[in-house]
Amino acid sequence: MFALAPPLPDFRKVVDVCCGMGRHARVLFSRGYSVTGVDRDIAAIIRARELAGGPRYIHTDVRDYQPDACAYDLTIIMSQSFGYFDASTNRNVLRDLAAGVRESGRVILDLWNGKFFSAHQGERDLELPSGTVRETKRVENSRLFVHLDYPDGEYDDFEWELFGREQMTLLADSMDLDLIIACTDFDIAVGPGAGNPRIQFVLERRSA
Repeated sequence: MFALAPPLPDFRKVVDVCCGMGRHARVLFSRGYSVTGVDRDIAAIIRARELAGGPRYIHTDVRDYQPDACAYDLTIIMSQSFGYFDASTNRNVLRDLAAGVRESGRVILDLWNGKFFSAHQGERDLELPSGTVRETKRVENSRLFVHLDYPDGEYDDFEWELFGREQMTLLADSMDLDLIIACTDFDIAVGPGAGNPRIQFVLERRSA
């Protein structure tokens, strides 16, 4: 897994965006990286600061986060935490994050795989201790829509912009990034396909 690789001397300064309670940030810190975690959930940030580990944490919305130019060697966004917004906002978020990595620095995105969800649309029941949750998924105009109906009558709606290799290449190119790896299972030897719900991209910032 990229985020859990041994310390790399050229990529020691890392920002974990949408870090939640700092699961990845703490592991990276324990392996010798200098890590900053960013999340808009104040409860998650408070909990992250309470847990042992040592990363620095910033409470802010990713849409408002503008790191200093070239502040980091590496930006990571794990667990499908990129793509929540409209296409324009997603582009702006990535552009700001890309500006925060140095030349030849990298951005790692762990996203939902559009090919998988295009092949797995429809309804399914999820059996939980509290009862049955009905999940409905559909893909429309390169976006994944997920609707959840809970046993108590409540519901949630989620959506993400989906990116394949071609779409990510075009997006990256527009902000002086090169797509250098597209894979699944965090294994550079395994190309993305319709059999896995997750896809990882590694983008590298071009030298001037």
